[in-house]
Amino acid sequence: MLDISDVEFTTLRDLVRERFGIWYDDQKRFLLLSRLSTRVAKRGFETFGAYVRFLKDGPRREEEWTDLASVLSNNETYFFRERAQLKALAAGILDEFLKRSPRVRLWSAACSSGEEAFSLAMTLIETGKIPDAMLSIRATDISPRVLDLAEKGYYRALSFRATEPPMLHRWFRAQGDGFAIDDRVKKLVSFGRLNLLDGARVAAEGPFDAIFCRNVLIYFDKPTQKRVVESFAKALRPGGYLFLGHAESLFHLTDLYEPIIGPDAIVYRLKAEGMKLGVTA
Repeated sequence: MLDISDVEFTTLRDLVRERFGIWYDDQKRFLLLSRLSTRVAKRGFETFGAYVRFLKDGPRREEEWTDLASVLSNNETYFFRERAQLKALAAGILDEFLKRSPRVRLWSAACSSGEEAFSLAMTLIETGKIPDAMLSIRATDISPRVLDLAEKGYYRALSFRATEPPMLHRWFRAQGDGFAIDDRVKKLVSFGRLNLLDGARVAAEGPFDAIFCRNVLIYFDKPTQKRVVESFAKALRPGGYLFLGHAESLFHLTDLYEPIIGPDAIVYRLKAEGMKLGVTA
């Protein structure tokens, strides 16, 4: 692997943080450099220093940053991940939404290759509580590569490690060495590229009844975590919900949400003071 000075590494990781929010501390130095080594060679640079200068000032740097969105993001996902949260959504939380409006909008804010968004669609269809025409799911990610996969809606065995056989048979059709998502489910989800650091874009995506941003904050430092979850408040309806990963928490991060503790899952609801920042319709 090419050498990099401490100053060049600090500049590089700060550029990545400013662009994507992903934080590489000193313990993750090797991880960052190993992920970027191929990009350095592909661009024809002989040193990391030259590559860093290119990312800062190169005339084609935006093209490279687009590719880096796929290189640096973690896309681990599968259908029906953290099922307890999905059960909570399908039960009392969905009922709460339907009391105030027959239409429900959800957002999978870091959707990767689409498994989470399609899991939300299947979960709510299965409840029988809401017509398809009244349900819409927005799914965004920063990586063009995984969005291409999501749009195809085609998956192999690893994506189904938490999927019960009846759900697989009902909502997928065998195709080659994998499975394609049913068109009914696919029509409920719209995909698009979005950087969660773009607060104006985040707000413009709303209003949503719930935002799912699971297993994303763990890759951000504390200031970026706070920035992102507080921008979500501007995209939520009054009393809307935020779903995080089981290893993530808003404790000591923001006061805009209140934890709702269920028997098997913790979710967060926008508080009244948070509603002042959020949307009103």
